[in-house]
Amino acid sequence: MNAKIAVDKPGSFLLLNGDEAVARGAVEAGVKVASSYPGTPSTEILETIAEAAKNFGIYAEWSINEIVALEVAAGASMAGERAIVSMKHVGLNVASDAAMTLAYTGVIGGLVIAVCDDPAMYSSQNEQDTRYFAVHSDIPLLDAANPQEALDMTREAFKISEQLQLPVIVRLTTRVAHGKARVKISEIAKRSRRAEFDKDASRWVMVPSNAIRRHRVLKEKLQSATEIVNSSNFNVIEDNGKEIGIVGSGIGYYYARSVLDTSKFSWLKLGFVYPFPTELFKRFASKVKKVIVVEELRPFIENNVKCLHPKILGKTKTDLEEIGEFSPDVIKDAFVGLGLCGKTELQEELDLPIRPPVLCPGCPHRAFYYALNTVNQFVDCNPKKCNGCVVCEYACSMEKEKTFNPLKSRIRAVRLDALSNMAMACRTCEDAPCVAACPKDALSQSTEDGTIAVDEEKCDGCGWCIPACEYGAITLHPETMKAIVCDTCDGDPVCVQWCPESALSLKGKTKDKIVTGDIGCYTLGFMPPVNTVQTCLCMGAGISQAAGMVNAGVKDKVFAVIGDSTFFHGGMPGLLNLAYNKSNVCVIILDNNTVAMTGHQPTPGSGKNALGEQTKIIELAEVARSLGIETVEIVDPYDVEGTRKAIRKILDYHGPSVIISRRPCPLLVKRGPTREVLEECNGCGVCVEQFGCPAISLTSERAEIDPTLCYGCGVCEMICPFEAIRSKE
Repeated sequence: MNAKIAVDKPGSFLLLNGDEAVARGAVEAGVKVASSYPGTPSTEILETIAEAAKNFGIYAEWSINEIVALEVAAGASMAGERAIVSMKHVGLNVASDAAMTLAYTGVIGGLVIAVCDDPAMYSSQNEQDTRYFAVHSDIPLLDAANPQEALDMTREAFKISEQLQLPVIVRLTTRVAHGKARVKISEIAKRSRRAEFDKDASRWVMVPSNAIRRHRVLKEKLQSATEIVNSSNFNVIEDNGKEIGIVGSGIGYYYARSVLDTSKFSWLKLGFVYPFPTELFKRFASKVKKVIVVEELRPFIENNVKCLHPKILGKTKTDLEEIGEFSPDVIKDAFVGLGLCGKTELQEELDLPIRPPVLCPGCPHRAFYYALNTVNQFVDCNPKKCNGCVVCEYACSMEKEKTFNPLKSRIRAVRLDALSNMAMACRTCEDAPCVAACPKDALSQSTEDGTIAVDEEKCDGCGWCIPACEYGAITLHPETMKAIVCDTCDGDPVCVQWCPESALSLKGKTKDKIVTGDIGCYTLGFMPPVNTVQTCLCMGAGISQAAGMVNAGVKDKVFAVIGDSTFFHGGMPGLLNLAYNKSNVCVIILDNNTVAMTGHQPTPGSGKNALGEQTKIIELAEVARSLGIETVEIVDPYDVEGTRKAIRKILDYHGPSVIISRRPCPLLVKRGPTREVLEECNGCGVCVEQFGCPAISLTSERAEIDPTLCYGCGVCEMICPFEAIRSKE
């Protein structure tokens, strides 16, 4: 089936979003090579080109990261072919090293860098304004305000690029990239180029002596670009003979026109914004007494014009902030404040509940986080449920001593006040004070699960450990006079099972671990009830942050969590650094065999490329070992106990290590059998309050599973302490 953008009917219309329009513009321009790394809101550019690639003989690839993608496109351009590379704003940061020098070398075939900014950070960790990168790198930039402009600017950008022999940036924002509109298409160019490389070392080899000369050439090119920008069809004056002129770019310009009576103002629409069209602005400004600048994010236009007119109203004198995304309402509120229009009565907003982002039902990342959180556990008591019945004491003494004697129990039920009680067991404290207080070294703490062990041969019953425990969880055996303390029954405490009020639960400890994170859907592991991921900076940073913490002297075991695609993108240098410097960090690679966050694009580990063709599978374990990691564990996160076992092994290991948690994204595989809750459920809440599957809810009495949401992973069945969940027949 042919791709939508492959339609060859010049003058007809297609319903396209901005990303698709960029793709169509590249096809119309006769692009030969397209490269990208997926990142919302730019992902659909390469996806759309890839759909049409076979129709037009285009080479399209998902590159390993953005700088590689730009370098691939640059190589094609150096060989004389037209190329496009697409990325989101933070991806441009990754590609900046190549981009800065590429402005010096210049290009041969047209090279377009399509960049999508994300105002309001819908799927990003910061807000950036690529217009300032254009200034920083001396790369011309066109700013698209709608899908039609996205197509037209992309097509024209190739011509400008070849005219100036410079790369050209086409900038979109999220609303333009994802908003659909009726777009008029043009003729698809017939390629007649032949790939050839001019072996001119003075131009392509950027050693200092060549670079200084090429820098001068770049400045000369920018002078030519200035002449182009002042006469560009993307910069339009609408002179209505009015005293107030409104200048804008991007979608904010059209929002402004939508809320004002356009005939009452003069207008300057800027689409080709760098180099800035100073002469064009002067012509416009000479006919108005006041200039109002409308632009999202930073005051780029404002800073370029505030010295060219005595009365400029921009970010500093309106309510149009530098933070967040514009909307018609936002702009109208600002104009009301300036007296440019009247206030309209707004409809009352619905008070809708907040829907926070969560890991999907069946997500293997949740299962791994649960296993990680529950490696070191303790018996916790909810005082609101505990009635002081001491069943827990009897159950414990029977399990440990084969007798119903509460004095021999490892858990103690105490009355807090007239209305509440509390059962207390060992909390497996970090740097356990009871261990430190023992003068005979009879107490020790397990590195695997944090429990306290008592060596009865060394213990003389001195009792120093008792006042050392802040929770009163240690007592002396009434017969042997040796210290006794909870060991969680190897992770399956009988007290929890027998509590008639479900007041007891086995909880995991997170405070004894540091978990640095990365960027992907697994970042949602910072949300409750998982509460595992503790940092998120940029792609690949979690591994190196973990190394820094360890080398700074933190006492906790440090884990770095990263996805398979992100590992290939930016994690490999960090892992090599761990191995080289022998840093005691465990890197957890969550391998779901796809780039899930951006729409399930293939990874180097998937065995497929951007065109869906079979290719070599890059094995993560082999990569880790090749980078110097000797200890590599591979686990199935759905096997919770097996995963815990691997984690315990790593907890006792000193040095760089890797755990690969391997399970495909459930959205890409057939659902398993739906689970159901049995009458045995007592509402303990483990499946909801600790595991946090969104397919499970908790009523006042029991858990309930929504069959429309359940993916049938079966982890809830595995972790239920009362075997109250089973596969639905």
